Amino acid sequence: MSKQGGAAKFGAWLAGIAATVISGYLLWYFTVPKPAVVTTFEGMVYSGDAPVAKAMVSLNLTGTAGAGGPIVDFTDDNGAYKFELTGLPQNTGATLNAMANGYEETQPHPLPMPLQADIRQDIPLTPLLAAGAPPPTPGPLAGGGSGAKQMAPAVRVQGSQQVQTAPAIAHIPAYVPKIASLAKQVRIGK
Repeated sequence: MSKQGGAAKFGAWLAGIAATVISGYLLWYFTVPKPAVVTTFEGMVYSGDAPVAKAMVSLNLTGTAGAGGPIVDFTDDNGAYKFELTGLPQNTGATLNAMANGYEETQPHPLPMPLQADIRQDIPLTPLLAAGAPPPTPGPLAGGGSGAKQMAPAVRVQGSQQVQTAPAIAHIPAYVPKIASLAKQVRIGK
C-alpha cells in the first residue's frame, strides 16, 4: 500500500508542475502583444519605356483609416515608390494616383479589396502635348496586357529612297524596388 501512496504523491506532484508550466505559457500567450501587420504599397511610375523620377504618388485610404487625407511619396531615380503602413483596419480601401511635371495627371487607380500585405501597382503617365503638336501614335498591341506598346513606324534611308520599317516596340522598364529605408512609413491608429 505504501508503494501506491508514493506513486499517487509523485503523480500529484508531476501534475502540479505541469499545471504551473501550462498556466504560465497560457498567461504569456494571451498577454504578449501581437506584432502589428505591415501593409506595403509599392511600384513604379513610368512613361513609354522610361521610369519617371520625382513623380508625386498619392495614396488615398478609405474607411476609418482615410480621415487624415492622402499620404504622399516621391519616386526615386528608378521611378519607384514605396509606402509601408502599419495597423491598417480590415475594412480599409485604397486608391493610388500619380502626377509629375510635363505629364497628365492620372485617374485614381483603385486597389482590390481586401487589401493584401504586399501590393504592387505600376502607374503609367502620358506626356503633355505641346501646343500644336500632333497626337501621339502609340497604341496597345493586339492581345493587350503584354506591357509593350507599338510606336510610330521608323523611316530609314536605303540608297536614295526612304523605306518605312516596322514600328518600334516600347517595353515597360525593369522594376527596381525603392530601398526599404527610403520608404514612406506611416503608423495608423494606436
